[in-house]
Amino acid sequence: MTKIKKQPFLNIVITTYNRYNDLLNCLKSIKDSTYKNFSIIIIDDCSTDETKYLNSFELKKKTNIKQKIAIIHNKKRLMMVKSRNLGAKKSKSKYILFIDDDNIIDKKMIEILINFAEKHPEYGIIGPSMYYADGKLYMKYQIFNFFTGKTTGVIVKNSNPKEYYDSIGVPNVFLIRKSVFDKIGYFDSKIIQTFTEMDFGLKALKNEIKCCMLSAAKTIHNTYEKNNYTPRSLSGQFNQTAYFLMRNRTIIITRYGNFFQKIIYFIFFSWFWPLIYSFFIILFLKFNILKYYWCGFFDGLFYFFTRKIKNSLPRLMK
Repeated sequence: MTKIKKQPFLNIVITTYNRYNDLLNCLKSIKDSTYKNFSIIIIDDCSTDETKYLNSFELKKKTNIKQKIAIIHNKKRLMMVKSRNLGAKKSKSKYILFIDDDNIIDKKMIEILINFAEKHPEYGIIGPSMYYADGKLYMKYQIFNFFTGKTTGVIVKNSNPKEYYDSIGVPNVFLIRKSVFDKIGYFDSKIIQTFTEMDFGLKALKNEIKCCMLSAAKTIHNTYEKNNYTPRSLSGQFNQTAYFLMRNRTIIITRYGNFFQKIIYFIFFSWFWPLIYSFFIILFLKFNILKYYWCGFFDGLFYFFTRKIKNSLPRLMK
């Protein structure tokens, strides 16, 4: 890939919550990047660990980053979507790179993403291939089945993969043109978490803005391949994740599926997901999670019929 003559200025937005060490490791990987024309905006969502004491001076001292770093400590929990939107609104660059704090980016990742973006204006959302912490491939691109509601990260084992793959949204790390926000608005803050990037990607696609993931660009996500039937994979570690997983899947299909897909999903699969998740989570004796699955399911159905988003999570967590 031919390098662009001049590196466009880039804002990098990192949202973080109680991941002090992950955040520093992420920043150190950015420092080693071959791309140098950037500034960093960190949105700390009310961390209670050492993150809450960090300032720009301390961050530059700990990471040896020469470029500008700004850190905003939210006064109240905004959650990821509102924090990302805050970072996007603070950004002034042509492109905005969002990086979740538990990532170690490859030193050439940013350069590859920007080079591609400069040559392919039809793509407004561009992400890297993703790898587990042990170096095993996580996904080359993402697909979504509008009949079943299943999301799949596709692994391409071909030794000669394509330069890029169209993707239904990009999770975790992604470059967005500022003009995309100007055209379609920001992330939907009512979704709060889970399926948020997919919702944004599908909204972009409806507006003829493409989304893809690049084979040569790489990021390492600080997680490991997991069994599909553990509490973590069943979203049983965090109550809010269990709730939003069930609710937001139905919101996605209601918003972007066609009539036939919606009917098949409603009759055969809308109830299947909370049922199968409940069955396996009971095996781990985590009975407290059940109400989050099922309330998310019913709130999803409420949206299916009314097109109004209902959030029962605050009531559930009292």
